[in-house]
Amino acid sequence: MVHRVVRDRIGQREDRFFASVFLGSGLLFVAMLFAGAAFAGGLIADVAARSAVPGPDTLAISRQITGLLLRVYAMRMAAVFTISTATITLRTKVIPRWIGMLGFAVAAVLLVSVGLTPWVELLFPAWILLLSIDILRTGLRSSRGAGGTAIGAQA
Repeated sequence: MVHRVVRDRIGQREDRFFASVFLGSGLLFVAMLFAGAAFAGGLIADVAARSAVPGPDTLAISRQITGLLLRVYAMRMAAVFTISTATITLRTKVIPRWIGMLGFAVAAVLLVSVGLTPWVELLFPAWILLLSIDILRTGLRSSRGAGGTAIGAQA
């Protein structure tokens, strides 16, 4: 959803290379989430279908694979998505500069410190929330301005 809104705001000023990275990293992020969820769900379904409980080695390796997919690879794709989003929006000046710079900082932290603490993973949705609030705030302000001129033009 954020992807479409940002692309609508940028319009024709969008760079094709960064647009490809933007779209690709967003899709890979979602794919990693689906793959991690499918792997964990498959393990749970397998345990539920059998009467025997899997051994500790099976559970440990399954937990490691799921953790790698969700915490490491998905967060790295989130970092690439954040970098491409911040780059595109700063180049086209559709967001305040400080939000873009904060995006670069969030991406750097996600790239180098993923896996150290689970709290780092919350930086990505927090930055997306901040970006979404700015888009909503700017969109509401411009729609009020456009609505006011349209009403004034009719009178």
